[in-house]
Amino acid sequence: MATTVRKIITGAMRLIGLVQANEVPSDAEIQVGLKALDVMIDSWSNDSLMIYTINPYYFEAVSNKQDYTLGPGGDWDVIRPMQIEQAYVDWQTDTGGGQEVVSLPISIANDAQWSSIVVKYISTQFPTILYDNGNYPLRKISLYPIPNQTITIVLWLWQPLLTFQSLDTDVEFPKGYERAIRFNLAVELAPEYGRVPPPTVTSTAIDTKTALAAINATTQFMRMDPSMGQRSPTYNWLYSTTLPIPK
Repeated sequence: MATTVRKIITGAMRLIGLVQANEVPSDAEIQVGLKALDVMIDSWSNDSLMIYTINPYYFEAVSNKQDYTLGPGGDWDVIRPMQIEQAYVDWQTDTGGGQEVVSLPISIANDAQWSSIVVKYISTQFPTILYDNGNYPLRKISLYPIPNQTITIVLWLWQPLLTFQSLDTDVEFPKGYERAIRFNLAVELAPEYGRVPPPTVTSTAIDTKTALAAINATTQFMRMDPSMGQRSPTYNWLYSTTLPIPK
């Protein structure tokens, strides 16, 4: 069900008794609420358990170019992601039965791993390593080895939660988010006005956020070294088998 930012802020203020059921906040109070909401959503965007989807984005890497900027107005023009979760090269190949796209994984290097590459300007058909320096507002992405042809890079990006462009434009959330935002915003706003949120508001804020974290949590798998004798490095210790996990 759609709502508006103004309704969310007003609802949060009612929870702490700042306005009554038949009242509306002043313009100044709404602006304070909007600032608190923006800051809270920014903070939630740093928590992977608040992110309800991570999507693939497709970018072109051209021949003999190693570095790209990622973010608004950059070489790869998207909202600046919080993090790159996975990276692949999408390569179209002939399997005998027609053209098929094969996804070749790219390892994401940390600072120490990237700096340990002595000669970074080697070229080959496909990159096997990606380095993200995390710059702001544009992240700098480097590929190694440097591709000697134009290829498609697929990045699975952890994007920040939505930002609010207008107080009265309809906004929609996945189920559970609107209530969690309203109650947690009430807790955020209370100190701004020297108020203490009622215990039921605080407990509901915690419960609703915990419920979102539980449903957004990613299943974790034990990774086993293939030399241990397993056919697959992904091992299900509950059933003493490799994937897939039996239901």
